[in-house]
Amino acid sequence: MLLFLLSFEICCAQQWFPLQGGLSGTNAQSDKVTALCTDSVHHVLFVAGSFQYANDTLLVKNIAKWDGTNWSALITHDSNGIYNGFSGPDLTFSLTIFHNRLFIALNSSLSSAVFSCSLDSFDIAVHGVFNADINAIGVYNDTLYIGGAFSQWKTYYTSSTWYNASGIVKWEGGTQWQQVGGGISVGGFSEVNALCVHHNKLYAAGIFENAGGTYCKNIACWNDTSWSAVGNGFGFSGQFDCILLSLASYKNKLFLGGTFHQSDGYISTGLAYWNDTTFKPGGVSADLIYAMKEFNGKLYIGGWEAGQGISPNDRVSCYNDTSWNTTGAGPENPVYAMEVFDSSLYVGGEFLHVDSTTFVGYITRYDPAIIIQDTTAIVEVKQKGSAINIYPNPATNEIKISNLSPEENQIKIFNLLGQQVKSLSVSNEQNHTINISDLSSGIYMLTVSNNKKISCKKFVKSPT
Repeated sequence: MLLFLLSFEICCAQQWFPLQGGLSGTNAQSDKVTALCTDSVHHVLFVAGSFQYANDTLLVKNIAKWDGTNWSALITHDSNGIYNGFSGPDLTFSLTIFHNRLFIALNSSLSSAVFSCSLDSFDIAVHGVFNADINAIGVYNDTLYIGGAFSQWKTYYTSSTWYNASGIVKWEGGTQWQQVGGGISVGGFSEVNALCVHHNKLYAAGIFENAGGTYCKNIACWNDTSWSAVGNGFGFSGQFDCILLSLASYKNKLFLGGTFHQSDGYISTGLAYWNDTTFKPGGVSADLIYAMKEFNGKLYIGGWEAGQGISPNDRVSCYNDTSWNTTGAGPENPVYAMEVFDSSLYVGGEFLHVDSTTFVGYITRYDPAIIIQDTTAIVEVKQKGSAINIYPNPATNEIKISNLSPEENQIKIFNLLGQQVKSLSVSNEQNHTINISDLSSGIYMLTVSNNKKISCKKFVKSPT
């Protein structure tokens, strides 16, 4: 019996999960998820990109909401005739929350624009139209910043007056975007692709050579007053084969991801970091890193290949400030966005499957707490009789968990589709009762995690 239970738990342990039926569209060549944003107050994950439906039938048209269990549309319609999302060709998004509003930067083949809507009630507003792509959006010192390939903006689509923008602008409210210290030189191949706050300063990265009149090769630092160079810059003067696509602040280091092979006199492929003194190799060979996110004390990177040598074709890898590790058989195609929501890492991109066979539809949830790798430790726990127990099993209305550790325990319940259906914290209780009367009949997986171990048990919910 011990061996059977152990075998079942290891086989059922997985890290990547679908969100119901995922997202789908009408153009397999362009459909993707490109941006994610968490509203922790209303417990919502906003998902944006190029797609039409959520869970096969719900029309969401390029932007949707996920509450941890179900999909819903952000927008139904408004007086301007926008219905179930933002209409227009070839849409991609950047998202952020600022002053209790969701700001949405979208690009189309005609122009780019910034919209917003209240998190409490639907009231869409347009905050400017730009003459080229918007690639990044972020908040620094209670000010909204956007960066991209644009050089001009105007107040609305029908406006005839254009204002200078120079690759990056800021907005504190009202109707006007403002220049940021003379801006960042754009034009030709130049553009701002990423923004990140690190050590109380705003860093902008992309492909450029000048910020505010100062030589800044591909990366520049803004202190709310002026631009300054970051070391000698990243890349070689006059060359444009080094492109930065993402930034992340982690463990007092600023990580830079993108596509490059050599910079500042050393070889580094796709990933590097700045330690406030010099640039260093990132410690892993990578290719086209589009997204980076800190989660559970580790740095996760995602892109075309995010950790060659760790695992073949690994799209997502993680770093614990000492070594790089694989995240298992995750997305099969490029990753463009990462966000933390509901104690899990959500990953969006151009992929339809994880684990080579599990359909997820451009977005998936990663929960490393589900995986149990140390089988020897599991056997030892069971032999000592200190593993959690669930009873009755099967159960109809409630289950009881015994042998809980005295410290705080995180308890999660997942259905067989990998969807989290319950989550709670329990402290200083050896036994705890959970009401499951609202769950559908079927097989569920329950996990209990604390700072010492992770336990995983299955139970059956019987029909009422």
